[in-house]
Amino acid sequence: MIESNTERNASMANKMGIWLLMITITILFGSLGLGYMLTTSSEGAIKLPSLFYVNTAILLVSSVLLHVGWVNRLRQGKPIIIWPSMLLGIVFLVSQLFCWVQLYQSGLTLNQGGIKISYLYVLTGLHGLHIIGGLLFLLFVGMRFEDKGKKYVETAVFFWHFLGILWLYLLIMMLLG
Repeated sequence: MIESNTERNASMANKMGIWLLMITITILFGSLGLGYMLTTSSEGAIKLPSLFYVNTAILLVSSVLLHVGWVNRLRQGKPIIIWPSMLLGIVFLVSQLFCWVQLYQSGLTLNQGGIKISYLYVLTGLHGLHIIGGLLFLLFVGMRFEDKGKKYVETAVFFWHFLGILWLYLLIMMLLG
């Protein structure tokens, strides 16, 4: 009975921690998004590289694969396989670098592209850093808790979904802004 309470308390603390992290990230990106909308309303639209849309599909597929693995784990008790999702997360990051190269080659740099481009680099760069954090979390879970430790796996899956939703928010904001 004591062990069960200990596990339950650890699970609650784990979930509370990830919720606080996600609230903090939401406030950060919400504030930057508001600044983006308020300060760039007079600038013209930016043509986003087509890789931004490919990246959206990459994150969506990554999230779906992770979710399917999680559901299989719950239903059949099988270990969750997170490596395909991690690989797609890495592909997303590399593709983001290619997006930056395309923007740079088209003359849209931090110095010459205006404030809208500066925001784009900052927002996508910060999101990339959070993807790296999510990948490290998935790596940690995959190495230590892939076949056990429900609380860590569940939290990692939840955070990965959050990062995908955050990307959709950024993409929509950049398209509308």
